[in-house]
Amino acid sequence: MLEINQVIVLENKEEYLILDKVNYENTDYYYIAKMNEMETDIENNYKLVIICEKDGNRVIEEVTGEAKLRAILPLFDKKKIN
Repeated sequence: MLEINQVIVLENKEEYLILDKVNYENTDYYYIAKMNEMETDIENNYKLVIICEKDGNRVIEEVTGEAKLRAILPLFDKKKIN
């Protein structure tokens, strides 16, 4: 599985750094940030994604929808407090 501080490459060849991970309702959610072209820092471009299986391949899907984001994003803050 994916780990914090690991760099992943999306289908469009963009590289993202995994900043954090939480589990909600038996699904791992990853908070990722786009790496700059020099791969030395992150840009101000963040996504919340899940990893799922499709046709035998692992696929990264962005989490969208206001209700879903409102339920999951606060879990990342709570994790840091605990």
